Amino acid sequence: MRRKNLRRTSTVLLATAIAAVLAACSNTGAQPSADNTKPDSGATLTMWARNTSNNLAQQIVDQYNATHDNDINLTIVPNDAYQQKVAAAAASGNLPDLIASDVVNSPNYVKQGLFLDVTDRVKKLPFYASLSQAHMNAASANGKIYGTPFILDSSLILYNKTLFKQAGLDPDKGPANFEEIYQDAKAVREKVGGDVYGFYFGGNCHGCNAYTMFGYLAAAGDQPFKEDGKAANFDTPAMKATLDLYKRLWDDGLVAPGAEAEDGVTWNTLFTEGKIGIRPRGTGLFAGLATAKFDWGVVPLPSPDGSGTSGFVGGDVAAISSSSKHVEQAWNFLEWTLSDEAQVEVIAKNGSLPSRVDLADNKYSSANPNVVTAIKGLANGYTPSTTAYAAAINNPNGPWLAMVRGYVFDNKPSAVADGQQAIQKVLDQFK
Repeated sequence: MRRKNLRRTSTVLLATAIAAVLAACSNTGAQPSADNTKPDSGATLTMWARNTSNNLAQQIVDQYNATHDNDINLTIVPNDAYQQKVAAAAASGNLPDLIASDVVNSPNYVKQGLFLDVTDRVKKLPFYASLSQAHMNAASANGKIYGTPFILDSSLILYNKTLFKQAGLDPDKGPANFEEIYQDAKAVREKVGGDVYGFYFGGNCHGCNAYTMFGYLAAAGDQPFKEDGKAANFDTPAMKATLDLYKRLWDDGLVAPGAEAEDGVTWNTLFTEGKIGIRPRGTGLFAGLATAKFDWGVVPLPSPDGSGTSGFVGGDVAAISSSSKHVEQAWNFLEWTLSDEAQVEVIAKNGSLPSRVDLADNKYSSANPNVVTAIKGLANGYTPSTTAYAAAINNPNGPWLAMVRGYVFDNKPSAVADGQQAIQKVLDQFK
């Protein structure tokens, strides 16, 4: 096999807002023409992926390009522009060969017919049963499979062990319930002080809050969507308890002031600088903490009373677009991303989570106790599934963020009930 040097860096595109919606895309769109060439024929393929904190998509593509004759031309698209870009390309028939989408958006893309059916190919994989079920479910419909796990992450609580020790707390014991989150954050703020705060969250970030808060709900045996994603379930004791905790932390001055305006752009900065005691986040930050100048640890997201734990199992699904003319070569790439080489020597080596459970106990993951904790937590993990996720949740002007901000910052007790109704109206549009 011909070896190639790494030839490129990803191109970051700032997609222009286009008045196009996914509903304009049809399941009856053009199907790919037959491709009878060999899987690794030296073809050039296009691929889109969203930007992530650890740049893992680029690393995966670079390694594939270095070891194959095929060439993947990867374009990294900002998260907030991704759905508009996909919708516009689908409406005009200009989708790339490969699409890596946020796992929560995959059900809608499948519904719109943007992904090619790969059921037979996936089921022939010897490790098919070991693939991340959350991702497989998100990329499936009516008994058919339309994508494969690409990047896997999970939300949890990160805490600064060095600050815990300075505050007189046990550095080997992270918070296990809501009261401990509050008390530990209070201790860090009061006993360390200065520009160090006990807690931080993305108060103006729709996706950040869903990624973390939905884990608390799952830990309490709750979930934000029911009836196959068609019914909102936000006006619950677990949701109110979660918002009460955040409001209490905010009102008592235990949260860094920038949290109210934090839209996700600098979501990681203060914690990586060692200025935050407790930080709900996810495994995507692990790589960025590899050179941290402080000790840190992780614990699962707890239910309010600590009787259960969970986390939002997120990441990305990769799929062959329904208009690709390079199906065999595109599948060659997807199959390779699930191989031992890619899962261990690229993904696990990076500090990220393998998407195959049979490779969870690899030499890199096993050596990192924080990764071990994250992997164990996947057993209780939760991934919401609804075709309306983008409109209801991942929308900076949508009802979910309005509910969070109204309750935490604007002192509106009715925000939860109002949010429940508003989110349900959005869901009704997608039935």
